[in-house]
Amino acid sequence: MRRHVVRDRTDVVPFPNSTDTHNRIARCFALLNDWHAAIAGHAPLDDVINIFTRQTSARNISFYRYKDGRSVHIAAAARRGESFAPEKSRGTLAMYLRATRSEEIFPGTMMSLSDLRKEDGFADSDAAAEWGPRDDILNVVLIVLADRSGELDIIEMIFDTVPSLNPDIPPVLVSAALAEAWKMRAPGLITRITLSNIRSRSSGSQVPSSGILSSNNPCGLSRAEQRVCHLLVAGQKAKDIAEELNLSVTTVRTHLGNIYSKTQTAGQVELIALINDPDGMVA
Repeated sequence: MRRHVVRDRTDVVPFPNSTDTHNRIARCFALLNDWHAAIAGHAPLDDVINIFTRQTSARNISFYRYKDGRSVHIAAAARRGESFAPEKSRGTLAMYLRATRSEEIFPGTMMSLSDLRKEDGFADSDAAAEWGPRDDILNVVLIVLADRSGELDIIEMIFDTVPSLNPDIPPVLVSAALAEAWKMRAPGLITRITLSNIRSRSSGSQVPSSGILSSNNPCGLSRAEQRVCHLLVAGQKAKDIAEELNLSVTTVRTHLGNIYSKTQTAGQVELIALINDPDGMVA
């Protein structure tokens, strides 16, 4: 696969005598190009979040998926030059949104902690308990990239100063573009990143390249689910798998549903792509 090199263009002037608006538009285009490359698997997502942090002057940015009551870390970056490590979101703001919104949140929607605090019931939430004591921050801004099947994909931006904005470039234009691109991300991207994070945390041991079917079983698949995965990759359909394993088709479909949930894939296409290409190396 051809790799894309992420370059920080925060201070780049696009042409002589360019205005602040011109410079910001150029930075936005560059950021979106890098974002497209990263979510297609052609560049490190951490590098893009780092640049996003610098361009927005955020203290910290955490990108995560909220699912089944927990936050699944994807990427995080702290402002350049800070002594503290990047904060990985606990997901309490996403938990609050999940508990208080019955309708789907439109992709690209931006919400702020300052606005959420005005809502009835927020004061009794876990989010209030987490962020109330934080006198080191001014505000938190959420960008909801996707809301589907009980999952929320969120970029969480922490600010300790007032961000510098240009009235000619509303932030929602950028958030909407990020969300639209997110729909076209590479199959199994988040699970690949999760597996990569597991590798980086491991001390002295490497997760084999077989990924979700490796011996350390990073996704927590049962033995029956692993057998179903092996047969699925071999090209067998649910009916064939049921006959092979002496199970009912309903049971096989139940196993498949559990597998999709544990591997964070949307269906057979994503699952097979992830198993065959755990590191995203196929163009």
